[in-house]
Amino acid sequence: MAKEEVRKQFRLADLLRSEISELVTHDPIPGERALAERFGTSRVTIRQALALLQDDALIYTVHGAGSFVAPPRVVKQMKLNSFTQEMSQRGLKSSTQLISAQLIEDDENAFDDFIVVSEPAYRIERLRLGDLEPLSFEITYINKSIAPNLLEHDLTKSLYHILESTYGQEVFSADEHLTPIIVDQDIAKIMKIPVGSAAIRIQRTGYNIRGEEVERSISIRQGNRWDFKYSIRL
Repeated sequence: MAKEEVRKQFRLADLLRSEISELVTHDPIPGERALAERFGTSRVTIRQALALLQDDALIYTVHGAGSFVAPPRVVKQMKLNSFTQEMSQRGLKSSTQLISAQLIEDDENAFDDFIVVSEPAYRIERLRLGDLEPLSFEITYINKSIAPNLLEHDLTKSLYHILESTYGQEVFSADEHLTPIIVDQDIAKIMKIPVGSAAIRIQRTGYNIRGEEVERSISIRQGNRWDFKYSIRL
């Protein structure tokens, strides 16, 4: 692709970014044809400019309906990957052990105030492995209203795939909070690592394309087996 074409895409994205800042969440964005006529450029260039805005989580697209202003998100974002994708990128074979899965009305065993069960929800505990080594202990909460009969599915498979393929709930974006911790005896036993080992605690709230909450989860990951890459934009 010619450098001038790339520069044109970024200039258009900047112009649209400025206009979007004046709009309200879920306001529609003019279609490709209208934008192409307005800026005197091709629809391909417009499409690429809109893709840049979508990568920045400023807009979202609904098939057959068009593009819309996305809900605001955190400034620092990591690429949203499933555990399976993360393992694949590291050349490891992923697998999952289901520890427990139940429908609850509240949760006295919640880690902290991050988990608030205000309606019937599924609480799913899983151990995620790479090449059979325990790398992540996860507790996921999904409201029953989001995914009725979720417990009937094979929960050793990707929850994100089940949510998308069965319930039409794609986790499109997420907010995450990372905290370094030292694992206690209970977590050490589950993950088969020494008590006092360094780990990373990840709180995640996942949202669908409309900005509605789909899941909350807490992951405990071995500190010496993970690194995290951020793309920061001003």
